[in-house]
Amino acid sequence: MIAAIAHDLKTPLTSINGFTELLATHKDLPETEKQEYYDLIQRKSGYMVELINDFSSFTKEKLELESMVAKPVKASKLFENIALEYEYELAGLDNELTCRHSFTENILLMVNEPMIRRVFGNLFSNAVRYGGKNKLKVYMTGYPLGQHAFFQIEDNGIGVPDKDISSLFLKFFTVDKSRQIQKGGLGLGLASCKSIIEHHRGEICAYPSEYGGLGIRFSLPLAAQH
Repeated sequence: MIAAIAHDLKTPLTSINGFTELLATHKDLPETEKQEYYDLIQRKSGYMVELINDFSSFTKEKLELESMVAKPVKASKLFENIALEYEYELAGLDNELTCRHSFTENILLMVNEPMIRRVFGNLFSNAVRYGGKNKLKVYMTGYPLGQHAFFQIEDNGIGVPDKDISSLFLKFFTVDKSRQIQKGGLGLGLASCKSIIEHHRGEICAYPSEYGGLGIRFSLPLAAQH
């Protein structure tokens, strides 16, 4: 893991060194050109800070999972609270969220709610960040099937090549390195989702969405009924 982080930090750090050396050795550059290099240095530095923060959060999360406490939560209430929260958040970014579920009031999940909320947060953030559209449409669905509750987050964005679908949940994997540098992130968001869901004895997968973009589906076991 450390080697992967060092590799991802090397690229922006090399650029920063190059820009600072150029500014130091070419003091007669026009002010407009100097400002462009200052802006580039600032963006590259910000990207490095984000990489370090992502790694720190991922490491902290692993420790939290080891002492995770699960409590019974109504599937319908969890779904509706998440839907309400992100409907406004996505609308504020000029995107649209459509939600529907078929959970009845008596369907309970045994989960650590803050952790599951983190999964939804990562999935919505991932959709908006990499959807590739200014006015993205996101679809959230929930339903019970057998002894599990299923949740789906889909979008009508640019999607992911079929060859990359199976690798999305690997640590540090990004579909396109140029998109990673432009949008930020270390490629830990979906790996984090997988870790959380599996600690809840659920499963998570990615697939091409019927809306044209990416779909993510995860399951959580239903709480035992007494």
